[in-house]
Amino acid sequence: MIKKKSQQVSGEAISEVLLQLYDMDHGVDFFEQVLLLMQDHVPFLVSGYSVIDVRAKALDLKMLRDQKGINVSNLSELEMYVLSHPLRDVCYYNNRGPVVGTIDLLPENEWKKTPLYNEVHRKLGLVHDTSMRFYMGSQCVSFAFCDTMPLAQEYYQFLNLIAPHLAPAYKCLKLRRNGRLENLPDNVVMISDSGHLEEISFSAAALLDKYYPIKKLGTKHLPDDVWRWFRCEAGKGERGQALVVRLSESLLSLGLLRTPNGYLIILEEYVVKDPRNMLLKMGLTKRESEVILWVSQGKQNRQVADLLGISTGTVRKHMEHIFSKLKCETRGAASEIVLRALSERSSKVLSVQCVTCTKKMHLLRLA
Repeated sequence: MIKKKSQQVSGEAISEVLLQLYDMDHGVDFFEQVLLLMQDHVPFLVSGYSVIDVRAKALDLKMLRDQKGINVSNLSELEMYVLSHPLRDVCYYNNRGPVVGTIDLLPENEWKKTPLYNEVHRKLGLVHDTSMRFYMGSQCVSFAFCDTMPLAQEYYQFLNLIAPHLAPAYKCLKLRRNGRLENLPDNVVMISDSGHLEEISFSAAALLDKYYPIKKLGTKHLPDDVWRWFRCEAGKGERGQALVVRLSESLLSLGLLRTPNGYLIILEEYVVKDPRNMLLKMGLTKRESEVILWVSQGKQNRQVADLLGISTGTVRKHMEHIFSKLKCETRGAASEIVLRALSERSSKVLSVQCVTCTKKMHLLRLA
């Protein structure tokens, strides 16, 4: 197969994809439209998507087809093989970026020993998989792109730029599909294209009153912190940072969604539990828990030291104690043990930061 030229992943191509992504036909399956859109910009022989229930650890393989749109196999026969796919655990534990390939997780010779490769990929002449994922509640939607060669670096970068927009584009489509951009849904604030407040739903106003109790806001005002965050994020050309406000046992996350007529601020409230409490039960100290949580988020020793205000040598010493207590020898193994333990409580580890302060927080967002 001849690879497409790199101009397919130019800034102009990315802008075109994002415009199409936020303007999907609400009468057609969103996920199939994503696959067709990617087909015009990323080279692959076979594509498909699956929906994984992270909490129940159940897989529902929705579609698998070649570039001509032909179904390549019986999905019911495929599902039992896909259960052994190394990418599956990445979806469950969310310990990698939104785009990952099989060779990012295990050597090619080990991948070729798996039932999925021998029973499916080998027969179809395929070798490598690349997955692009996003989460909606307790479900992970995973788009798979399969080919004879690993995906070139420029296409990885392209998918990594597109992936953060999948969830907000899907939310936007659902709002349009339900005719709710004209009838404001719960937990939403509508702001005009010029940056003026249009409307706040009663449930959103109640949440803002709860998390900003100093002054009753009613339905025509936003807290100063929210306005500062909005002006900062609205000026960015890409998906930015959510605003996170925390009470003792709950968390309010505000996400910004660009629409053709302005902006929607979508409020989501979560129960919060500190994962350090569970790690203390595993025998780690409070500081060791903080270190391994940052390491499990991909931070290196120098970064962890800066975040916690300690030396790199102290971080290394903490890691030695962590290896001993968790009975493992590598950072990856320690991270996997911690993330698996946290995931058993049907939760996902999040590291978030409120943009109005400088304090980082380790949180659990219940699925």
